[in-house]
Amino acid sequence: MKNGAALSPAIQVPGSALPDGWRSQFGKPSGVLGHVIGHLMAFKNKERSWWVLPMLEIHQNDCVLEVGFGSGMDIRRVSEIAVDGFVAGVDHSPVMFEQARRRNRAAIESERVELQLCCASRLPYQDDFFNKVFSINAAQFWSDPAPMMREMRRVLRPGGLVAVAVQPRSKRAKDGTARETGRALVENLRAAGFNEVRLEAKRMKPVSTVCALGVK
Repeated sequence: MKNGAALSPAIQVPGSALPDGWRSQFGKPSGVLGHVIGHLMAFKNKERSWWVLPMLEIHQNDCVLEVGFGSGMDIRRVSEIAVDGFVAGVDHSPVMFEQARRRNRAAIESERVELQLCCASRLPYQDDFFNKVFSINAAQFWSDPAPMMREMRRVLRPGGLVAVAVQPRSKRAKDGTARETGRALVENLRAAGFNEVRLEAKRMKPVSTVCALGVK
């Protein structure tokens, strides 16, 4: 698919944009409640992460970026695989940045891991920098996914792999919501110019998780 496809209109992910009230904390944790939710996410999302990460086929020399690292647990998981590579992450929550930095202190000090506090629509990395890019349960909070998808493609090397996974957790989310979300993710990856786009799904509680994968 040519770069011109990146100009295609974005398909809104079901339930996208920050919800009201305490649920907004999952999109951008803040304050004391955000700190608690960060720890909650760190220890309740193992099943989802260990399903998504193997699909990236991460190797010890890989250069990997996570968009929306949250608690930093997946940064740690990936850095324990890419022991001779480089793992970076971006997130827009200062609370999550501090929490993730503490969880990855040793790897950061050894310069194997780098965390940045910034918006995913303008990634602070040069073109063709990473060979794997992933995002887990962040895309549903992107009111406009197009810039994020284009940036993820920009920083990927030719032949690099992207994975964007969502487990819908809105108040009335069902497996049908997950299917709609998966279709939206696939269309957005294609619109951003990714090739070989496919969708994977796994039944989980309380709602299935979907993961769209593509190649630059």
